[in-house]
Amino acid sequence: MSIFKRIFSSYISHKKVSIRNSLIASAALFSINTNGAFAASKNYVAVEPLTCDIVKSIALPSDEVICLVDRKQDVHDLKISPKQARLLKKADKVFTLGTEMTPAMRNWVKRNSTVVLGVSAIDIDDHSDHDDHDDHGHSAKKHDDHDDHDDHGHSAKKHDDHDDHDHHDHGGVDPHVWHDPHNIIKMGEVVSKSLKKDVPERKLRKAISNRFKTFDKTLEDLDKWIVKQVSTIPSSNRVIVSKHKAMDYYGDAFGFETISLLDFLGHSSSLRPQNISKVLNELKEENVKVIFKEQEPASKLVNNLSKQSSIPLSSNQIFVDGLMMEGNTITVAVHNTCTIVNELGGSCDETTGFDLASNWGSLNQ
Repeated sequence: MSIFKRIFSSYISHKKVSIRNSLIASAALFSINTNGAFAASKNYVAVEPLTCDIVKSIALPSDEVICLVDRKQDVHDLKISPKQARLLKKADKVFTLGTEMTPAMRNWVKRNSTVVLGVSAIDIDDHSDHDDHDDHGHSAKKHDDHDDHDDHGHSAKKHDDHDDHDHHDHGGVDPHVWHDPHNIIKMGEVVSKSLKKDVPERKLRKAISNRFKTFDKTLEDLDKWIVKQVSTIPSSNRVIVSKHKAMDYYGDAFGFETISLLDFLGHSSSLRPQNISKVLNELKEENVKVIFKEQEPASKLVNNLSKQSSIPLSSNQIFVDGLMMEGNTITVAVHNTCTIVNELGGSCDETTGFDLASNWGSLNQ
């Protein structure tokens, strides 16, 4: 049974508790009013599945959050349909990772109603206090200075040049910031401040702040959990090799060297002998133990390199572009971490990781 299936089976058993907690929270929010009048609920659209999960975790339960893109859809290749365009136009606000991840949003990010929370909207965590990767504590106070990030929601940067690239080539900008939990906190700050601007009632703004505090704490706990799991991996094994350049933020946060196979081979399906030789030498020099696949079945490129190098493929894939088919933002982080830790000779505490995913899931019930 895969890591995720074991996690998800436990998730079902927590469902009743989560629903009960959600009902209590919803009832409390329903009772809040100002001068006897209830605040009008808002209609938000979140473009990417990951964005939708983040917005739902912070928005008030009374607000409607529509997930524009299905989890089966690759947002790199998204073509906005007429129906989706109507939803975007009708929304009070639209939340998106931005054009670096979703090029189809290039005309929409210019609108005043669009809020970008991806790589162009946050200050990337530099981990200056993580040099030894054994002190990852970031209190919520350290993020207060990011309140002005909502101004980035309407970035006028043009990314039209992405159209002709490989769908994972982001023009030199790596948008996969969520693989570092502290970057997700900063993304959440953008969302929280934007949502509070829509709510005149002080008590409802406080309710959003309280939801963000749970969001923040869960991610801080996730960060500490990942550090603890990674510490079980022999230091000489801490190399993540995958096809695309998508795990650099994770590597920087938790002390891994990351190798992207396409950095050596280029964005081409042709396997030139000189490039293959270069990759094989690099893998040997770095004492690589496993090549992590990003899809099932593994790509032809990854399979060929595994055979030629005699380096095994990971038993499970890692999910680099967003959420899994089931679960949430924490679930995918737990799955990826346990896959990496177990494959590289460490030991992963899946049960505690799932508890964090369950805490997060209670925000979305």
